[in-house]
Amino acid sequence: MATLVSFAPRESPPETLKISKPGSGGGTLIAHSACIMKIHLCAAAICVLTTSRFAQAQLADSVVATTAEHYPAAKSGDLPGKIAINVLRASAGIPIEVGKTTTLIAGAGYELIDAEPTYANSLQLHSVKGVFGIDQRIDKRFELVLLGEAGLASDFRDPVGSRDLLLSATAFATYSFTDSFKLGAGAIYDRRTGELKPLPALLLKLKVGERFRVRGFAPVWLTAEYHLFDWLDVGARANLDGNRFHLGKETWQLDNAELAYSNFTVGPKLTFNFTDWLHLDVYAAGAVYRRFEVFQNDESYLRSDLSPTIGYGARFWIAPSGW
Repeated sequence: MATLVSFAPRESPPETLKISKPGSGGGTLIAHSACIMKIHLCAAAICVLTTSRFAQAQLADSVVATTAEHYPAAKSGDLPGKIAINVLRASAGIPIEVGKTTTLIAGAGYELIDAEPTYANSLQLHSVKGVFGIDQRIDKRFELVLLGEAGLASDFRDPVGSRDLLLSATAFATYSFTDSFKLGAGAIYDRRTGELKPLPALLLKLKVGERFRVRGFAPVWLTAEYHLFDWLDVGARANLDGNRFHLGKETWQLDNAELAYSNFTVGPKLTFNFTDWLHLDVYAAGAVYRRFEVFQNDESYLRSDLSPTIGYGARFWIAPSGW
């Protein structure tokens, strides 16, 4: 993230929303969270009335979720100072059954990346997208899922244009060997690695006994969990997050600039089950790979890797627990 040095000096406040660091009030983050919680309450009413197969999780383990993460300041290549990262994500999906074997999928997602260097103003990157797709059961064991996403990803300092567009697609098929073992394979076509290209994907749902399971849609997410008590699960998680954002000329002094990031984390987690539908994950996120790359006119301009660090996060989600 080397070109962060081109930010305006600190005495010139950024025009975008400022997210305070932990301990400094966090007013904006609290405001974002309060708004998202209202959305969750409305979405929860829909979810409770829904008994679709998709509500039992195909690509994700929830129909509604909000995540907040903080990664402490870390070195970025040979640049002076350090960079801290705050992340806020929210998503919701509504499955619509149109037949005994067909379910339509509609949803939305939001992501906020807040980069706070010690030597410049913070940078806020926003992503808003809609999700649409179909879940088609071929027979008792085979299932086909097709998903598309469209939205905007930018710092929104310039007028919205074609470079703000966010497009992705996912397709995979699954086979249920038993009620406790489902395996699927397919591909993801998005910018999770910074470039728009296909990635192979593997879906896994494995339950061993009544208390242990492994679930995931690699390379996006993977969890291993042990159901210790009715109210508590313990386990480990791995996630690969990424996106590509259009950057305004005012921010970077470059025309047609984009910032891509990839963030791979692993670590332990606890899940508190308030009911069979309401859950809270708290976890440590060991960021072992963090790649930031600036593109100009779709050509790589500069790349920087942040040093590994241990972050932490919390995730509130709504869905049947599956236990």
